[in-house]
Amino acid sequence: MPSRGWYVVSVVVLVAAVAGAIWLTMARVGDMGTALVQVVVPGGATLDLKQPGTYTVYHERTSTVEGRVYTSPSISGLRVSVRAADGREIAVRRPGGTSNYDFNGRSGISVLAFDIAAPGTYRFDATYDDGRQGPQTVLAVGTGFVGGLLVTIALALGVCFAGIAAALAIFLVVLLKRRRGLSMAMR
Repeated sequence: MPSRGWYVVSVVVLVAAVAGAIWLTMARVGDMGTALVQVVVPGGATLDLKQPGTYTVYHERTSTVEGRVYTSPSISGLRVSVRAADGREIAVRRPGGTSNYDFNGRSGISVLAFDIAAPGTYRFDATYDDGRQGPQTVLAVGTGFVGGLLVTIALALGVCFAGIAAALAIFLVVLLKRRRGLSMAMR
């Protein structure tokens, strides 16, 4: 007959699984935020894009850059351009769908997208149509962000559910074996 200590083991497995899922989520989401390049606009930046494909531009309605907090509900009248190192203009379009994020004091929504055929240096600029200098806001540029976020959530849920299943299995096996052992001892 298994000892009651196995009940404690099942609780430890459960707590470890939940803690592991939380740690995995926090670690990966924190790293993902650095994958988005923030640009204070109106203004621009040189982007070193490491892989070909579709890049999404997010309007960070709430953001912090170098200790300064930016809050802007709208980017109405803001025109964005992207140029390759050779000066060639890259077409900027609306994204195929809408995606959002809200973490670490940053809240963003996808507003634009562009495709690049080759990795390299690209110039990203954003100005207001009428030349005004405000309101300043933050645009963030990245690729695969939402997909990475979904993978992180799926992994965390998998760790959590696997731990719950293992803890429940240990608990039930111990419970059933102890009941069987006690009923045999009473005979």
